[in-house]
Amino acid sequence: MVQESKDDIFLEKVILFLVILVGAVLVFNQFQFAKLSSNIFLNSMSYLLILVLIGLVVWLFIKEERHGQHGQTAHHEKHITHEVHAAAHRARFEKAPFTFHEKLGYGIVAFVAVLILFNQFQISQVSASIGGTSSSVGSLVKSVSSGTLKLGPGKSGIVIGPQLNPDGRTTKLVEWSTISETPAPKSTGNPTQDAIAAVVPTGTPFYILEGPGSEKIKGATFDDPITSQKAWAGLLGSRRFGTENAIQLTPEEQQRWQRLTSVFTCDFCCGGPSSVTTINSCGCAHSYAWQGMAKFFIKYYPDYTDEQILGEMTKWKGLWYPQGMIQDYLVYTGQQSATILTHGGSVGIKQQFLQQAPSTQQQTHAQATPLDELPSMVGGC
Repeated sequence: MVQESKDDIFLEKVILFLVILVGAVLVFNQFQFAKLSSNIFLNSMSYLLILVLIGLVVWLFIKEERHGQHGQTAHHEKHITHEVHAAAHRARFEKAPFTFHEKLGYGIVAFVAVLILFNQFQISQVSASIGGTSSSVGSLVKSVSSGTLKLGPGKSGIVIGPQLNPDGRTTKLVEWSTISETPAPKSTGNPTQDAIAAVVPTGTPFYILEGPGSEKIKGATFDDPITSQKAWAGLLGSRRFGTENAIQLTPEEQQRWQRLTSVFTCDFCCGGPSSVTTINSCGCAHSYAWQGMAKFFIKYYPDYTDEQILGEMTKWKGLWYPQGMIQDYLVYTGQQSATILTHGGSVGIKQQFLQQAPSTQQQTHAQATPLDELPSMVGGC
């Protein structure tokens, strides 16, 4: 009798613990799913079910407390007759059927558990579809037509842009990690507008507003590409853009700078589809700006990786060459065919995507509207 009573109490505590654990997982999953999904109905349903779960936990706590109070009261009732004690003693050994509240409680627990599995399945589907790389385009394109591309969490992010191939003449499209925040855009139903929001940055990044070296690039902002170009180019130190704000590097920093400028490509104003130009071999104003930008991050933010610095430079590329970078984005996300690309090094991108198996080629490029109204280049060359 005593053992069975202890087992019942233990089982109730286990159930309560599992309900709380499941609730915590559901809340966490919903938080993650809300960042990936713009479906108001699904998000509303999930939040409603979270409230139901909270109500269930409260109900179980109240039930447990009342049960304890009832036990204490019964313990102090001295006037109960011996026959009543005997009847109660026998009743404890009899397996009583579940009450309505117990059935309801277990049913809700089971329902919430099923909801967790469904919620987790949804998240895994979305995450798998938007978390792919250039080698798994099939997963990416499925998410683009129905959702958004996740461009990175936290205060950093991810941008899509060219990367120099080992041959030194062609490029491929990859996801670059950035330094400044790059939030995931919301789906508006217009793939081209979503691409513009994803590729063309706005606002002013933190390293311009404050921090080491910020006094050298005052006035720079994503909202003023021409002024920004001149500010960044001034850091390089040249007759063309002046030497007042030029950054001087140590020999070790200079080696890193040479390494970065020898692999970052100037895709849209020089070179050809089978012969891309790197910024250390280009004389355009954008090249000066990128070279100055590389100096800035190497000097004042040396802890960032080469990939992050190149990613931040790629983010500014979207500001200065919106049309070409948006085309690259649409190709990467499966909304345009790679055959539309003609910029420097694009032969490599065509090979990258046209070699994909036919089953991974989703014909969604008809959804994207023309980009003729977008400027191919912003700022002088």
